[in-house]
Amino acid sequence: MPKFTEYDPQTGVKTTVHDLDDKIVFEKSYDAQPFLDRAADMRAATEGESWGEMRHIGFIPNAVLGTMLRQDGGIDQKRLVAWLKANPMMTTFSKVLK
Repeated sequence: MPKFTEYDPQTGVKTTVHDLDDKIVFEKSYDAQPFLDRAADMRAATEGESWGEMRHIGFIPNAVLGTMLRQDGGIDQKRLVAWLKANPMMTTFSKVLK
């Protein structure tokens, strides 16, 4: 049973703290639908455009970034692009998938 639940409306992240045997577990979750809807709109709006400086290519939710930060290697451009290719519905510029 959860001990504590908190929702951050600014980031969209819900944190639930559980007591699991002799460990405390922090569970992070988020609603992906707003990201998916916005990404689809942006993909449609940029279809046919070319690459350019400071091109927005996708959304990576804060909960995912937090996981990446805790894992070996941290965050770098290759890892972010690989995540977007594995989650194509979060891309905002379809050419990133090619």
